[in-house]
Parts: sequence; C-alpha cells; structure tokens
Amino acid sequence: MREKKDIRLFFALWPDEAVRAELHRAGNTINLERPARRVPRYNLHLTLHFIGNVSFAQMDCLRQQARMVRAEAFELSIDRQGCFSRPRVGWLGCREMPAALSELHKQLGQRLQRCDYQPEARQYNPHVTVARKIRSVAESASFAPIAWKVGAFSLVEVRQVENGVQYRVVETFPLI
Repeated sequence: MREKKDIRLFFALWPDEAVRAELHRAGNTINLERPARRVPRYNLHLTLHFIGNVSFAQMDCLRQQARMVRAEAFELSIDRQGCFSRPRVGWLGCREMPAALSELHKQLGQRLQRCDYQPEARQYNPHVTVARKIRSVAESASFAPIAWKVGAFSLVEVRQVENGVQYRVVETFPLI
C-alpha cells in the first residue's frame, strides 16, 4: 500500500500585484483556440523547483533548508513568449537568465536534496505558464518587456478547488 502524502508543494518566484497584472496582460496577447485556457491571474508564478506530494515532516525539512539559502536579489526581464509542445503550455520567459536566478535555482536544489528531493536532470528553463492545452505561440513577443525585481522566493501549496487548482504561499524566504 502506498504511503499517503499530506500536501503538494513547489518553490517559486511569486510576483507582487503590479508584476502579476503585467504578466496577465502579456499572457492575454497569446491567441487561444479551444480547448486552450488561460492560467488564472492569481496563479501566475515562476517555478524554481516542483516538489510534488510530501508529508508534513518532509515539508518542515524543505522549509528549514530553504531558510538556509543565501542568494542575491536580482531583476528579471520577462521579454519573450513561447510554447512547450509536450505539456502544451504557453509561457512567458526571459531571453537571458540572470546569473543570480541560476545560482538561486542551483543552491535551493542542492539544499532540498537533504530532504529526499531529487532536482530535475534537464536544464532549468525559467518561465511563467500563462496558458494550458495550447497548440502553438508566435515566438516574437507582442508585449513590452516586464521588469520584475525579485527580492524573495516562496514555498507554495497546491490546493484542489472546484474548477482546477489554486496556489497558496506557505512561506516566503528573503534574498540578500
């Protein structure tokens, strides 16, 4: 019998309301055809590490390790859009990943391994998912670049709701 896990989690960059509004506007420039659907504005974020289902004890370990991350604050320029064909998602991302984001992702992943988490082997491709079940997206961005000052990262819970999922920030960890 499989062990029941208590909570579904991921670590993310969580935008403030001004950046969230800009991400939402930029996401709306992507044309959708049925059965595609937009990600609700309140769920927009940039994933650092998707953890999945864990016990509360493992969540405590993850939180303790995240508190030990010492990474620099940085600015992210969201200036392109695209589509991943396999999961069929439309996204917004950056042409150039800041070194500080790469370091944050790496350092957090190394710390989380102490909690029985195994980071993905594939190269990190930071993006904000703005649409699901999409067929394609024009590669040229049709929106003004979005300047996102990142001063923290968050542990986020995935909650099942009537029409899908809703995310709730569990804890926020400041960058230096």
